[in-house]
Amino acid sequence: MSLEPCKVCGVLNSSEEEICLSCGYPTKGRKRPIIFQIAAIIVILALLLPLIVTLFNLIKPQHKPQPSTTTKTELSRSRVFENL
Repeated sequence: MSLEPCKVCGVLNSSEEEICLSCGYPTKGRKRPIIFQIAAIIVILALLLPLIVTLFNLIKPQHKPQPSTTTKTELSRSRVFENL
């Protein structure tokens, strides 16, 4: 049984240990399965997507319809046509 330094934090651990007792990193260099990485990305996107959409809607300029401006000649024409 020998002591080996952790690749992350440098603490000496037994060569028989599977994880570092200080930081929890696998001493043998085994990585977590890819499914955990994919699940973490999906969760992050699920939380950030509504936030991004909300911020986009707040930043997007709100276009209000402008009231139509009618001139006197248009008003007089419309009255003429109403009387016909």
